[in-house]
Amino acid sequence: MSRSIGIDLGTTYSAVAYIDDFGKPMIIKNADGQTTTPSAVYIDTPVYVVGEVALQSTLSDPDRVVQFIKRFMGVPNYRARVGEQSYSPEFISSLILRKLVNEAENALGESISSAVITVPAYFTEAQRQATYEAAQLAGLQVMRIINEPTAAALNYGVTNRGRNSKILVYDLGGGTFDVTVLEVRDDALAVIGVGGDAQLGGKDFDERVMNYVEEQVRENYGEDMQIDNFVEAELRLKAEGAKRQLSGRNSVPITFKAKRVLETERGPVDTYIPVRVELSREKLESLTNDLLSRTELLLNNVLYKSGLKWSDIDEVLCVGGSSKMPMVREMLTRVTGKKPVMQDPDECVALGAAVQAGLLVGDSALQPIKINHVLSHSLGVATVRDGKTVIDQTIPALTPLPCVHLRDNYTTSVDNQTTLQISIFEGESEDPDAYANGPIGTFELDSSPPRPKGQPQISVEFRCDENGRIVAVARDADTGRESRTLISLSATRGAKESELESQMLAEAIIC
Repeated sequence: MSRSIGIDLGTTYSAVAYIDDFGKPMIIKNADGQTTTPSAVYIDTPVYVVGEVALQSTLSDPDRVVQFIKRFMGVPNYRARVGEQSYSPEFISSLILRKLVNEAENALGESISSAVITVPAYFTEAQRQATYEAAQLAGLQVMRIINEPTAAALNYGVTNRGRNSKILVYDLGGGTFDVTVLEVRDDALAVIGVGGDAQLGGKDFDERVMNYVEEQVRENYGEDMQIDNFVEAELRLKAEGAKRQLSGRNSVPITFKAKRVLETERGPVDTYIPVRVELSREKLESLTNDLLSRTELLLNNVLYKSGLKWSDIDEVLCVGGSSKMPMVREMLTRVTGKKPVMQDPDECVALGAAVQAGLLVGDSALQPIKINHVLSHSLGVATVRDGKTVIDQTIPALTPLPCVHLRDNYTTSVDNQTTLQISIFEGESEDPDAYANGPIGTFELDSSPPRPKGQPQISVEFRCDENGRIVAVARDADTGRESRTLISLSATRGAKESELESQMLAEAIIC
């Protein structure tokens, strides 16, 4: 028998869950007995060590450990370099996924071939595609790509049935931040507002602590104290640990060994000197106040765009390990006027993904609930207006999925044009220069025979499935000729690279 699972593929930690025989979502503990697994990979080809051992290996061999790869998903041409070899974010993520699946198979004693995988609500199409392709590399059938806040609310909604309410999900994870407003009814869960920042998370809070500690070390122990790769790796672990401890304490010491180069008769000698820096909760909050303020700004912006007031929000749900910081709860209470709900913030996303998987396979132990997915970003086509390129927003953000949208008011801008280039953009701006990575897809339509500009009648149709995967179709109404493209990373990454990575994964020893 093959069981379906839910996977929270996180920036710093990942988790996997399943539905038990009684219809209850359950976290699957890893071999270390932990409910979450560090999203870190130690590389010694063909051996790839994933999890806690990899994370601790940053202390002894930091150059061979890849972390925080989720932040680079969908970034064109990005590669993580280890020694002479480089690896795509999809490949590194596939190793983490394969490790999670292996742990789940060992724990459940069953084979697993399909999964629901979560992504931040504000992920772009390129980032979603990267996640999809990582799962394919790992040999998984992707049942659904679901937004992390939706998964969390799904788990919360299913276990707290019987009330109609609007829930705001504040999701501050290790590397990303999302705000989502959902309407929960007895038989449906619908997204009515979404926003976020894919480059804001607990990692940024940790780095503020690291910077402060480095300053204190040089101030109190001398300007010649150095932070090399080994010291930085130790300091990163200590900074994250201190941040966690400060959720329950007012002050914690951060101790580690900093580097000092001593000049001797035989030349410079590296020595590592024990240092200690005291960090208070008050200091942590002052160091990171602007980061928290960024989340507050996004919070208010999402509510405004949703056309809601705080009195319309029934509950505030905290998701992500970083949301456990007391200053987060205090800010949310001040802004929303409601005490936030902390329900398994590290695990609820994976649990909700498992619920979605169970619903998709028709698990009879689960009560049916309809989940209405939406586009997180608008989709548009590059057009020429008054001699200037502008993006015509074809499908607005928050459009329910699946959807089909057709716009047929396009034409040529040059006489005797025989080829049209269709460029698809994702975002909210009309200015193409506002899109750092350019279009998410480009394809051509044969517009022959030559005709005067403005005469051809061209339509562009978008077809979006519930995973947010997009097919764009351009059609010439006069000739009936059409062209289409699936917005996919494969086209940009290249078949040769995909095949190579598939072969590398087939030969990989993952532990």
